[in-house]
Amino acid sequence: MNWEYIHLISHPFPIVLTIVGAGVGLVGWATGRESLERYGLVSFLIAAVMAIPSYISGITAADVVVDRTFVRPGIVQEHRTWATWASIVLVTSGIFAVFSMTQPEDGRLRRFVLLLGLGAAALTGFASFRGGKIVHGEDVERAPAVEQEAYMPATGQASA
Repeated sequence: MNWEYIHLISHPFPIVLTIVGAGVGLVGWATGRESLERYGLVSFLIAAVMAIPSYISGITAADVVVDRTFVRPGIVQEHRTWATWASIVLVTSGIFAVFSMTQPEDGRLRRFVLLLGLGAAALTGFASFRGGKIVHGEDVERAPAVEQEAYMPATGQASA
C-alpha cells in the first residue's frame, strides 16, 4: 500500500460529506427543521476529520505522481493549491461545528457554520474536479494522446 492508494481511498469521504452536509443543512434551514441543520454540522465535523488524512496522503503522493511522464506537473500543483484552501475552510467549519453543537440554542451560529460549510463544499468540489484530471496508476488509455504513443499498451513500458 502506498500514499497514492491511501489518498484514493480516503479522499471521497470529505468530498461527499461536505457536499451532502451543506445540502441537507441548507434544506433544514430553509424548511425550519433544526435536526437537518444539525445533520449538516455533524457531516462537516466528520468531513473535517477525514480531510486531514486525505490531505496528508495527497501531499505525500504528489511527488510520486508528478514523476510520471504522462502527468503534467501543473495539474498536480493546481489540485494541491485548491485542496489546501478547501482543507483550511473545511477544517475551520468543522471546528465551528463543534462549537455550534455545544451551543444548541444559537441558531445564528449554526447557520453561519452552514454558510461556511457551503463555501467548503464549493472549494472541495472544485479541488476534486481539478484532481480528477490526474491520471493514476498504469491507466495508459486515459493518458494524453501524445504520450500514449510512447507506451506499449500490453506492458506499459516505454517503447524504444
